[in-house]
Amino acid sequence: MVTVIDFIVRLVTSVIDLIVIFVTDVALRDPLSFVSFLFGAAFVGGASAFLGYLALGALGYEFGIGNLPAKSRQVRGRR
Repeated sequence: MVTVIDFIVRLVTSVIDLIVIFVTDVALRDPLSFVSFLFGAAFVGGASAFLGYLALGALGYEFGIGNLPAKSRQVRGRR
């Protein structure tokens, strides 16, 4: 049976191996695919960050955080 420590060690070594394989097989062999990977990661990361921002804002609104009173607009000639 696999313990939690064995799982974490295996996970970390697999991530390191994945990074090494990506750098040696993709980034150094074809710079264009590396650039397209970076742009794709930037687009996905930006979209995820924006969605997280919206979700946190909606969650804050539900709990009353950031619920500022609306400023009343004064119309000319009327009170």
